[in-house]
Amino acid sequence: MRLSISLLLAAATTAIARNTTQVYDYAIAGAGTAGLLLAIVLTEDPAINVAVLEAGSDGRTNPNITIPELRGEIIDTEYDWAYYSIVQPGLYENRSQAVNRGKTIGGTSAMNWMIHNEDSRIQLDIWESLLNLTSWNSDASLGWNWETLSTAFRESEVFFAPSSNASSAEQPDPTNHGSSGYICSTLQRSVLSLLSDYVTPALLNAGYAVPGDRNGGNVTGAGLLPLAICPGNYTRSYSGSAYTAVQDRRNLHLYTNAQVTDISWISTTTGNVTARGLNYVDTSGRTSNTSLSIQAQDIILSAGIAGSAPILERSGIGNPDILTPLNITPIVNLSSVGTGLRDPLMMQYQPLQYNFSVEFTGGEYAQNYIDLRPAQDVLSPADYNAASVWLNETTSIPGLEDAQLLVFKHLWFTRQPLIEMAWQYSSTQSMPYTLIPLSQGTVHINTSDPLAAPVIDPNYNSVTAIINNETVPWDLWLLSRASQFYVNQLASTPPFSDVLTKTDPDHNLSPADYQQAVYERTGTSQHLTGGLPMLPRSAGGAIASDLLVYGTQNVRVVDGSIFPYQPSAHPMGLTYAVAVHAAKILQQARGTKLTYTELPGVSNSSSNATAVFPTNLPTATYDVRGSAVPAISSAMASTGGVEKVEDQYVRLVLWLSPFPKSQIMSSQ
Repeated sequence: MRLSISLLLAAATTAIARNTTQVYDYAIAGAGTAGLLLAIVLTEDPAINVAVLEAGSDGRTNPNITIPELRGEIIDTEYDWAYYSIVQPGLYENRSQAVNRGKTIGGTSAMNWMIHNEDSRIQLDIWESLLNLTSWNSDASLGWNWETLSTAFRESEVFFAPSSNASSAEQPDPTNHGSSGYICSTLQRSVLSLLSDYVTPALLNAGYAVPGDRNGGNVTGAGLLPLAICPGNYTRSYSGSAYTAVQDRRNLHLYTNAQVTDISWISTTTGNVTARGLNYVDTSGRTSNTSLSIQAQDIILSAGIAGSAPILERSGIGNPDILTPLNITPIVNLSSVGTGLRDPLMMQYQPLQYNFSVEFTGGEYAQNYIDLRPAQDVLSPADYNAASVWLNETTSIPGLEDAQLLVFKHLWFTRQPLIEMAWQYSSTQSMPYTLIPLSQGTVHINTSDPLAAPVIDPNYNSVTAIINNETVPWDLWLLSRASQFYVNQLASTPPFSDVLTKTDPDHNLSPADYQQAVYERTGTSQHLTGGLPMLPRSAGGAIASDLLVYGTQNVRVVDGSIFPYQPSAHPMGLTYAVAVHAAKILQQARGTKLTYTELPGVSNSSSNATAVFPTNLPTATYDVRGSAVPAISSAMASTGGVEKVEDQYVRLVLWLSPFPKSQIMSSQ
């Protein structure tokens, strides 16, 4: 008798372990995007035993997960944590925001829009510079940079080029993709004619770049991005489906309905504390919900942006001012736990709407036409100049580490994407959002109840800027001005302008009225990252370069909460890359550990931390073309001293060691 697929999948997950005496090599909290892929890669070695504890149930046969066109349909179901942020004073009507996170095998990769792209070379190389790595035991493949993370991304991927008639909008380069990984990716089965016949030609006519494959280090431009779809059976490809292919491994044990509450400790008295295992509860109802435990030599938290930091806090690692009132004994004083949470602003309540005089075809299948733009492309010269003045004159922002502010400045002046315009399939609308917000928030616990929801505060629009003598919320201002400029460009450029009859909001509104309209429609992008930033401890970091939580011997974090800044790419691809890269680090750590050096830093006036930067850097001030010039001043901008974006003089202190001046200027 042949078993059904559902029965086979059910047999692949393990019933709740009752205080098992087995000691695993690794115990992973969370079978999500990163945690489950990490477990799969680690257990390629049959000598390594891994246990994965997943709070949710098994939804791998649910069509709302497997069918690409039903993406997002598991929101607010049993497969969604369905959290909410606290009220947000920076949003219209103080709106609280839904924080939808996957609560099932595969985590949020079972829920999201499946966009599977790499980040830019410049942005990923910054990661390693922030860490000031000086030694990787002579193994350069373990650094945190574009070469290593791009390699890991491609090792996670198996790319299927589209058939000749599937899509003519992209020309994928096989050298930019993987061929033997666990996550399938391919281009769309169809292209909405609005995009192929009107948007792309108009962007070209307006002078915008419309490149081919954007997985080669330069992600700027418009076009289709790969989706994590298996073309053979046209189903979602995610860490859950990757697990299905290896579920018979005897050295990989996946426990469902096992919600991790905290870490159990062997030693908490001297030096770095050492973990014994993970404590968890059975949420299936099969037991009385009493606390259970599992033991391992190394503990890995992959519970995501809403889960990993709270587990640490309930385990006594965090800010004593938060833990002590909850009767939690602080074991490691690490105030950076739960900080650096980011969520880009998005016009998600009502996107940009377009009315046309013609009908479109080709929207029957899932597709994502994504336009990633630097500020120079989507702001008027006057707005770009005024914003650059503020950035030049701003040296510190409360709540933002100095290193992160300098990262943003570097991305701004090296033409890295800061705005995304996402065109939705089978609809005549686009959703703009800020890729890299300056506003940052927190995720913490406010009770010792291990099953209580975390307190999530993205702190939207908390950073204000003074632009042309007006105080404005920076992220909202950038989103609004960029959206209006972009729509104006399309509305005045054929062939898009030939068929456009109306835009909503009306692109002819005054900038102030347009900003109000954007403000009323703006909320979460569901691209939350951070909460446990990988930075030097003195610069506000919680996680070291070897993934260890500071102050611990054997507790690591592998998920999107470790990102030291927001990626320009959609987070899923980078999260997969982090998982594969983490497997290499863990394998190497069983010999000698990775080392880094914290170099003398710059005092951070907005906190008690220290921002740590590389040494041996040029000290001159340059404009974007490489000429040594004074920084622009408010007076210069207000009197028209700067007329064109490409001729603008801006201060750019070249503080990132991987980027000599010649390389930065060539990126223009």
